[in-house]
Amino acid sequence: MNRYIKKAVCLTAALAIAVAGLAGCGKQTEDESGKGAMGRYLEEEVSLPGNTGRVLAMERLNDNSLSLLTEDKETGERCLWKSADLGKSWEEDMLPEGLGLADCAYIDWACISKEGDIAVSAMPEASEVMVSQSFSLLYAKKGESLKALNLDGEKTDDMKVITGIAFSDSGKLIATYTYGTVCVIDPESGHVEQNIQPGETIQQVTNTEDTLLLLTDKGLKAYDMNTGESAEADQALSDELLKEMETEQKKLRNSMVFGYGKEEDKLFYCAGSGIYRHILGGTVVEQAVNGSLTSIGNPKTMLISLAVMDDDSFLVACSVDAEYKIYRYSYSADTSSVPEKEIKVYSLEDCSVLRQAISVYQKQNPDVYVDLEIGMSGEDSVTASDALRSLNTDIMAGKGPDILILDGMPVENYIQKGLLEDITGTVEAVSREDGLFENIMRTFEKDDKIYAVPLGFLLPVVQGDEAVVNAAESMNTLAEQIAEIREENPHTGRIMIPTDSSDFLEIFYNLENAAMRNEDGTLNEEALKAFLENMKKLYGEPITQEEQENTIGYFSAAEGGASNLDGLRLQSMVLLSQQSKAGAGWIGSVSQLVEILGVNQACGLDYTELKSEGKSVFLPYQSVGISSKSKEKELASDFLKALLGVEVQGTLNAAFPINQKGYEKAMEFAKTTYGGGGDDAAGGASITMSDSSGSMSSVNLGWPGEEELDGLKALLEQAEVPASTDDTIWNAVKEQGEKYLNEGLGLDEACSNIIQKVNLYLAE
Repeated sequence: MNRYIKKAVCLTAALAIAVAGLAGCGKQTEDESGKGAMGRYLEEEVSLPGNTGRVLAMERLNDNSLSLLTEDKETGERCLWKSADLGKSWEEDMLPEGLGLADCAYIDWACISKEGDIAVSAMPEASEVMVSQSFSLLYAKKGESLKALNLDGEKTDDMKVITGIAFSDSGKLIATYTYGTVCVIDPESGHVEQNIQPGETIQQVTNTEDTLLLLTDKGLKAYDMNTGESAEADQALSDELLKEMETEQKKLRNSMVFGYGKEEDKLFYCAGSGIYRHILGGTVVEQAVNGSLTSIGNPKTMLISLAVMDDDSFLVACSVDAEYKIYRYSYSADTSSVPEKEIKVYSLEDCSVLRQAISVYQKQNPDVYVDLEIGMSGEDSVTASDALRSLNTDIMAGKGPDILILDGMPVENYIQKGLLEDITGTVEAVSREDGLFENIMRTFEKDDKIYAVPLGFLLPVVQGDEAVVNAAESMNTLAEQIAEIREENPHTGRIMIPTDSSDFLEIFYNLENAAMRNEDGTLNEEALKAFLENMKKLYGEPITQEEQENTIGYFSAAEGGASNLDGLRLQSMVLLSQQSKAGAGWIGSVSQLVEILGVNQACGLDYTELKSEGKSVFLPYQSVGISSKSKEKELASDFLKALLGVEVQGTLNAAFPINQKGYEKAMEFAKTTYGGGGDDAAGGASITMSDSSGSMSSVNLGWPGEEELDGLKALLEQAEVPASTDDTIWNAVKEQGEKYLNEGLGLDEACSNIIQKVNLYLAE
């Protein structure tokens, strides 16, 4: 039973659609000394009661106490808690009979009413395969036993998956389903009072008195909960929620929770950007808590619920990287409304890791505001070249950033021009404390001085049979081997994957770009020609639409499905279905190794490091430097330490952390995800795929053995040649390279066009 529960906790993160929340009460005063606006909500982490592992639901009750439903970290047993002092202390409350682990194996959704009633979407009995039909809607009135709700008016032959439940102010149960249906249910009788189908994708649901508010992909819709008829929506609230929803989707998150205070006409919500208050019918939505200054703004934070207390404080239940937390936000009149110190951070592109690091740093340093500027938002036509020209102008004028995220930038050029500060002392101090991968930390070292440092790095690998693996010492030998396999298998459409020419080019360009560069930074014409010729051998003929459709598969989490299958790549799954013979790519996590090993075991394949003329190459990830013209070098150095510290490094999943303690921490998290160690060693996750013909393929993903993990560590420690991450040069190669592979552009013309564009760029 315990083994099942541990797996089930992983699954909910994969299936759950995040809940929504609201809050806010902004207060500001001007102090007499004229120092500026005063007053800000400060964050404090609340100690969770008992041995809490998972927080299922939290609600402010009518008496202003908190009710909290949790699961034990070790056993999975449920417990109901109550706090009368804003979460400072907890006492155990009476758990409804039937809600224990023996009677209710797994809970997907849970909610608590203001009267203390509880509703859950749950699986009554343990099952090795979780399907929607296994989940039931259960309800317990305060002080009574849990009972199943057999909803009248619902078609049992058209089973819909519950995507959220909540209690209304009047105690009605609001359940949302797939296919855009919302039901208003009398939980006592199970009678479905309203069945509302707005005809649009429903993102979030809440209510105010007798009005049901549905946030769809097109805006806010309102319905009378008593009649089911459409009502007039609050336009100001609709506009703001739509903006928030668009922002959250860009972060690959859909996290918003609603809450209600003591005043009936005020609605609160919490999202990544902060906690807000809105007077219904009004024209203003006020921000009470700035998310960028708190843990709310951490991209890894998934919100569960929001409680608005009578003293105008807020409590937010959430999970951060699968670790459950409750944060309390209390107003401090003596704190500056905006931190007095400020550092500016510049990145060409947005990145969740960077935003996470900013959130961690500002939590540790509430007196410092980190201003993040993104050079290419994606909402306009600004190119990397355009953004860099503007950045360079600001730097030379003394108005530039303090911290530079150098991915996509000409790092070597910045070092030569003296635009980057010597950060050797900062980097070596972190290395002495935690241990940094020595080979990676000196990526941008010149004359015994370090001018920039990657936060993480990736390694190139190739996956295939013995002949493919043996040919991976160079791109030349691999290209010859793939061409030979293609001749032997004329009916296999795509010998090596990925199928997309842009992705394919990028994989091998990153492998070879260092070898193609002259000492002055220009491209070597002969090396460039050899690269493109090898690309033609590796890639083969242009892909057809039919090939593309046949290659795309459908993936589903099966037994014990894991929540962080960040290593799940289309390449390996295509190999599993035997549509191709080899795959290449860059890996940056042990999760990707888990996937590769699983497919290898299922198909009798192997993998190895892909080398450039016998040399081990690595791709720097999120390289950071401090501007030599910064006026806040001390603060910038502190921020760099936070970026390199264990708290940020231990959560990297897009690249291997440079911090070795962070690497071990990330490994431990992945180990629990894939059932590593103990009784779960044979467990983990399994992935099932069906192709366009309906043929099914599956693979078990288990924790690697000591030999495999030691082999990975050895690859990390021997990486020696850093790939260039200059976006402008890559874009020139990509543009002409795709024309060469797909459109019949001649080799000489393609090379000439690339070199001309690169030389023009370098001369600027």
